[in-house]
Amino acid sequence: MKYLITGGSGYIGTRLTEELGSREETELIVDIDVRPPVRPLPKTTFVKGDVRDSESIRRQLADNEIDCLIHLAFILNPIRDEGQMYDIDVNGCAAVLDAASQAGTEQVMVTSSSTAYGAFPDNPVPIAEDWPVRGAPEFAYARDKADADRVCQLWAAKHPDRTMTIVRPCIVFGPSVDNYLVRSWENAPFFPVLDGVEQEFQLVHEDDLVDALVGLLDKKAEGAFNVAGDGTMTWSEAARRAGVKVRSMSFKTARRISAATWTLRLPRAEAPPGNLRFLRYSWVVSNEKLKAEIGWEPRHTTEETFAETLRARGIKEQGAAAPPAGAPVA
Repeated sequence: MKYLITGGSGYIGTRLTEELGSREETELIVDIDVRPPVRPLPKTTFVKGDVRDSESIRRQLADNEIDCLIHLAFILNPIRDEGQMYDIDVNGCAAVLDAASQAGTEQVMVTSSSTAYGAFPDNPVPIAEDWPVRGAPEFAYARDKADADRVCQLWAAKHPDRTMTIVRPCIVFGPSVDNYLVRSWENAPFFPVLDGVEQEFQLVHEDDLVDALVGLLDKKAEGAFNVAGDGTMTWSEAARRAGVKVRSMSFKTARRISAATWTLRLPRAEAPPGNLRFLRYSWVVSNEKLKAEIGWEPRHTTEETFAETLRARGIKEQGAAAPPAGAPVA
């Protein structure tokens, strides 16, 4: 097997590349990224490139006779230039898929996100894969993920003879993850409970996500798949575990505060106010389709993943039992 991975130098891309590279049947992995991997990766050739350059990616696919394209290159940490974010996340996805079309690539996997469903009062609990992706008008990341997800769905409809796998993970945590979502538990002066609603959320451990990606690749599973650890936590419970104060306030008040800090570019303001919808409304997803399709079972629950991530960041977990013997500690 020969793979091309966009974003192969990121934390999930690196783990996936290591897993695929350790296999005897893997001949080559081409990693296209804006930066090289942090360490040498087995059977991997690094190519510095831009996902919006469709012709360059087409040449890599064709010249290396790639069997499977895995598109992981998206912007996660919010940036203030939403036009650039859209260009990379949505137009970049379309460019990569166009390259796959032209090169005749038979198998394609794209990482979307469970945020693509959006956070709405009428969301079912849990959300299954047949629920429409609606994004969030005021949160560029979720809005762009929904648009990119639709691009993938259209590509699959136009290429019924090829395999398209759309992966919709919930929030990814773990000891190697470093993004604004993880840092928020270190930097937040308090955590808001909005309109008195104790909303729930999910996490998936980075190792469990990689296991899911590999399983879906091996099965050549078609369609969309949610990836989430078992169980949920409430945001206020997580805040207390992290030693962050909890304050009740209205959604409108929290949004005004968030908008002001984002506009003023305060150091702790790493996300725009639109992400507050994901604290206020439910977007919990079902992982039953993934389990049934490939026999996947997460090794870590949401609660276990959160606890391990806190330990890796050196945050002492409050009000929880001591970790079991052999568990990683800071």
